[in-house]
Amino acid sequence: MREQITFCIKTIHRPQCCAALVRSIYQLYGEERPAIHVLDDGKPELRFSSSCPDEAAMVDRLIETEYDIGLSAGRNRLLDAGDTPMVVFADDDHLVTNQTRLPELAVKLNRHHDLDLLAGLSNLQERPKLMKSDGRTLRIPHGHYKRRGSMRWCHYVGNCFVAYRDILQAIRWDESLKVEEHWDFFWRCKLAGVNVACDVSHSFRHEHIDPPGYQRRRPEFLTTAIRKHGLDRVMWR
Repeated sequence: MREQITFCIKTIHRPQCCAALVRSIYQLYGEERPAIHVLDDGKPELRFSSSCPDEAAMVDRLIETEYDIGLSAGRNRLLDAGDTPMVVFADDDHLVTNQTRLPELAVKLNRHHDLDLLAGLSNLQERPKLMKSDGRTLRIPHGHYKRRGSMRWCHYVGNCFVAYRDILQAIRWDESLKVEEHWDFFWRCKLAGVNVACDVSHSFRHEHIDPPGYQRRRPEFLTTAIRKHGLDRVMWR
């Protein structure tokens, strides 16, 4: 997988979570694993490299940046740092398990010519969703517009997916949005005609841990994203 897939991890202030994810990739795939790239924008005392040096030595590339560049900027830098045709993204507090079946997920993406991005579930959650706008309200209800076996073609999926690098580089994440970037990204994917699906037979484990000193800043970035698209609100139903 290393020549075809890079597993990209953006981390901040959760070094033990990142280490657990890296170990899970090694434990399941060993020498057949994907390349692993980690970007860390945390404070020096909470860096992945200093807190978990053994696991940091296991990754193929570790990028340390200035403090808090944000998830969007971090993911964009990870996209530009590698050259494999496919990339996997998952949050640093996810784990790869026997239910992930990452090689099979990549094969399914490559097999379907009407797919650019294929997700798995997170703890059997993050079900596929649709995105619909009337010009004022963007609605994101559960649903799909095509079904084939365990695969659901949709507009919006969770944070665990495999995709073609060049497609993601064309869309990119909006670096003005440190959070609330997810729906913005997939709305722009839909507008650009990116083909998205979720295979509900694949899943990643999620063990959420808030970083030290974590503060939710979603309202300010939600307002920025809504204004950007000329909307009044986003509704998750």
